[in-house]
Amino acid sequence: MSRTKLLILLAVALLVTVPATGLVRADSHWEGEGTAVIWDNFALSDAVTYSMTGVTNAGANMTYEGWLITDNGSVKTSTGIMDASGGSIDYSWSSPDGENLIARYDMLVITVEPVPDADPAPSGVVAFSDKIPAAGMVHIRHLLTSWPDGADNGILTNLKGQLGVAITHAGLAASAGTIDGIRQHLEHVINAIEGPNGANYGDLDGNGAAEDVGDGVGILPHAADRQHGPFAAGAAPGDEEITDGALLVALYGANAEAWVLEARDNALGILNQSSLAVATALLATVTGPLDAALNGVAATGDGGANQAYVEAQMMATYTLSPGGGAGPSTPTIGLPGTGDSAVPLLAQIALVVGLAAFATGGLFVLRGRRYRASA
Repeated sequence: MSRTKLLILLAVALLVTVPATGLVRADSHWEGEGTAVIWDNFALSDAVTYSMTGVTNAGANMTYEGWLITDNGSVKTSTGIMDASGGSIDYSWSSPDGENLIARYDMLVITVEPVPDADPAPSGVVAFSDKIPAAGMVHIRHLLTSWPDGADNGILTNLKGQLGVAITHAGLAASAGTIDGIRQHLEHVINAIEGPNGANYGDLDGNGAAEDVGDGVGILPHAADRQHGPFAAGAAPGDEEITDGALLVALYGANAEAWVLEARDNALGILNQSSLAVATALLATVTGPLDAALNGVAATGDGGANQAYVEAQMMATYTLSPGGGAGPSTPTIGLPGTGDSAVPLLAQIALVVGLAAFATGGLFVLRGRRYRASA
């Protein structure tokens, strides 16, 4: 066999064994960047919105599909097929059963899928991904979904809920029509604010019973627990989304606390009023601060509990890039497949090396023949 034939054989073998698709690595072909943000649609944190630009076309008969993955990787929930034909992705998906997407998932990937696709599982070819740092996610969940651990609600969801209770009873006081009715509902307001361990908690209307319409904790203790925002930032110092969101959670939580204290102090003052007209007129000094504590003040840009809640959700933003935080050189990223994706590549490498060795050996044989012929 001539040297030329051996080289041609090697070139053909390389063309056959090296894949032409360019889909071996997650960051070898795909371009684009953006975010996936969790928000409330029909239930708490039940929706995700993708916003990406500069996105590479998925290719002929291929498309992108989003996936949320649980902490242990055991569950991969599809968020649907996404169109990127215009170089961008603007897509929203809501959990059909109202699942809280922050409570269960800490990783998001976008895979490349064939069209049509008969396999309900991810392909394993990951174009974009990100993972929320586990140490930070613990405190984000405390703020939004589980505090104390194992509970059904988080610190800020409880804060919002109990502010709603206080606002309801402040409104009932305003429409009570009697001084006794005003005192009764202001007792409810103050006890909901203070909680059983508060200095002003008790039988404030003098009817012989300390009535508490709240959750047995109190608005002020919930507001104090906003420190889990900074806790998350301290646990994940390199994550800008967590750090920036934590600052605003702390700020807006402090705003809510200050307004609640103002409402409590004003309510305590109204309890001493004997005039129905005066007491009724003063109730605006309770309802106004309570509304601000929940909704913030749009005119000044000062946020309250609702804004703190949204910023806590923003702390769990997925920043998507090729490969992303899940590791750019790991195409499967824990996704299921029919085998180890590295095996075919290793086999190809081994075959190429073998062919190269074969070709090199052949060249030595040719040189030996030429040497003997010239001797």
